[in-house]
Amino acid sequence: MPRRVAVYLVAVCAVACGSAAPTATATVSLRPTTGLLVVTTGGAALTDGANDVPPTLDLRVSASDPLAVQDVSAKLDGNGLDLRADTTGGLVAATKAMPLGSAHHLDLAVPGRDERTLAFHVVSPAQWMAALHADSTQATVLDIAFDLAPDHPSVERAVPGGARTWVDDRHLEVTWSRAPGGSLSLAESIPAARGSHLSAGPVLDLRAVPVGSIRRVTAPGPPAPPTGPLVIAFSVGTSASRNSVAAHADQISVVSPTGLTAAADGSLDGAPDAPTVASALTHRLPVWPLVQNHGFDPAATSTLLHDATAVARLVEALRGVAGRAGFGGVQLDFEEVLTADKDALSALIGKLGAALHKDGHLLAVDVVPHKPGSLNVHSAAYDLQAIAAAADLVTLMAYEEHNPGTVPGPVAGLDWDRQLLAGSIPDLDSGRTLLGLPLYTRTWSTTGAPADAYAAAVGDALGAPGARVDYDFSGATPLIHAAAGAVTYFDDAQSLQAKMALVPEDKLTGIAVWRLGFEDPALWTLLPQSAPRI
Repeated sequence: MPRRVAVYLVAVCAVACGSAAPTATATVSLRPTTGLLVVTTGGAALTDGANDVPPTLDLRVSASDPLAVQDVSAKLDGNGLDLRADTTGGLVAATKAMPLGSAHHLDLAVPGRDERTLAFHVVSPAQWMAALHADSTQATVLDIAFDLAPDHPSVERAVPGGARTWVDDRHLEVTWSRAPGGSLSLAESIPAARGSHLSAGPVLDLRAVPVGSIRRVTAPGPPAPPTGPLVIAFSVGTSASRNSVAAHADQISVVSPTGLTAAADGSLDGAPDAPTVASALTHRLPVWPLVQNHGFDPAATSTLLHDATAVARLVEALRGVAGRAGFGGVQLDFEEVLTADKDALSALIGKLGAALHKDGHLLAVDVVPHKPGSLNVHSAAYDLQAIAAAADLVTLMAYEEHNPGTVPGPVAGLDWDRQLLAGSIPDLDSGRTLLGLPLYTRTWSTTGAPADAYAAAVGDALGAPGARVDYDFSGATPLIHAAAGAVTYFDDAQSLQAKMALVPEDKLTGIAVWRLGFEDPALWTLLPQSAPRI
């Protein structure tokens, strides 16, 4: 019987994490013929592509029988490792510490039996978020969340007084009867789990915050927002939405007011919100009315799409809408379209685009983005290539990752947005594509998960007993836990800024925000004072 060979990667934290330096062990088993590779680190699976490997590795190779040095070949990043025998019949090799966040590959070979390459990233500097708010008793509360457990005493030494409670090994809550003043600064020298240390971060002002609001920072901070993006803003017929249009008209490229719906016979019901239109035209802000399929009704929409007379009626009606003074285009928002109606939807968009272009007008189309290699009942009806060929702009509705029908989570996490862009951009012209950003907040409780405005939802959540601010590091999204079990996920200016950085990263033309009046007012500090116009 051939011998089973086990390769052990022992990863030792370069700095102490708490009172003792933890040791993580990675085991690689090479089995002849089958080629099965099993990897664990500290008892947890370590797979090809791992991104949390400690920076210091001690390599150990062993088998059921003693091994000779010539039995195993090991290379790290193409450089041979000097294996030597240990007292237990195995082989060992030491490696130098690798930079945090760096990429590497380990090649292991037992000649005549098996060969494997394990690609990995060393753990990155630990991310953290600090948030200050006033609780329901008017006390000042500081929450500090980490994606990797930090050295607790080092963190506590950086906090000026207060009653400290570690909610778990990654979350410190500090309470003062009154705001302490001064500031909080967490040094990069503070060690964290797996041999990491804290990311450099901004200083948090510890002066009092208004009741119902949050002052927070993240480390590392979000990238700079894009310069000069197109900004399409969806407006609804509320006073808050209308006020936002009036206050920020210069920072908007196109306003798209709701109010128009397409019936099954192709006729249009309703009208764009009149006060919004009047305000926009006063500011010489282009208006592209939003046209939706009535009630997002799949059956009625199917009837429309397969009736040539109804399609022609709708196209002519929208030509008239786009031709109104100060307009110049329309935004089509057909949702919950049946998968079987994909080609019919594409045909409608093709006819509408051609008719509008003949008149010198433009067409934008909202689509549900595609995940890589994955469609669902919400996204399958959108033929992205066909739609991009017919429309001037395509808006990716990158929100509703979590909704009333799911478990609590980000409305649109940064990691989720990256997936949607990866699955959608190959079929689109990125230079004519906008990333949809949610301005609304959801609170999950026993009564549902309604959408609400930033200020109202955050104020209500902070007013609940036991409110605790936390952070979803993968989604780059803040949240608030309440003692009663309710949880609120919200997007503020910082989380929106992280998503806006995807615009230059993926060479998109801009953003589309749903909906005005719900936003964190600080959003407007991220956008240029004068937006490009179409």
